Parts: sequence; C-alpha cells; structure tokens
Amino acid sequence: MAAGLLIAVALVSYVGFALLALSQERHWLRAGGKQACPARVVMPMRAVGYGLLLAALGLALLRDGPSFGSLLWVTVLTVAALGVVATLAWRAAWLRPVVRALQRIA
Repeated sequence: MAAGLLIAVALVSYVGFALLALSQERHWLRAGGKQACPARVVMPMRAVGYGLLLAALGLALLRDGPSFGSLLWVTVLTVAALGVVATLAWRAAWLRPVVRALQRIA
C-alpha cells in the first residue's frame, strides 16, 4: 500500500503542475492548443491544479505521517515540477490529450 500511495502522490502532483502550466497561454499553445486557452477554463484549471497539489500533501501525510510526509511531499513536488518542465520542453505533444479534453469542455 505504501508504494501505491507514493505513486499516487507523484501522479497527482504531476497532473496538478501540468494543469497549472497549461493554464498559461504559452504552454497551452505549445501543447497543441490551436487558440489561446479559453478564459472561462483558466481559473477552474488553476483551482483544480492547486487542489491536486493539496491532495498530494494529504496522501503524503497519510502515507508517512506529518514529520516525513511533509518532507516527502516537498521532494515529490520538486520532481513532479521538473517532470512537467521536461515534458513541455521536449515532449509537449504528450499533453495534447489534456488540451483536447479541456477544449471540448469549453
């Protein structure tokens, strides 16, 4: 169960940072948006992104308690943020399905 929670913390953090990045026009266009990110989607994307980062904190605290869980959360946040940066720099097309899904919602 501990390994599953660690993977969940990493995935939730990655998706949270990806949504925060895609809420910016530059990253939205790089990931495959044909037009700028719809204005009515930007704030919900940011809210969900920040919510996912807080959910990752909750999962990390559940996994390891407050002392090591908070340290784990900060470490995983750093790795997830670097992962999103690398994805946007080298494989931005991997985020295209997220952009397409958000365009359908808008």
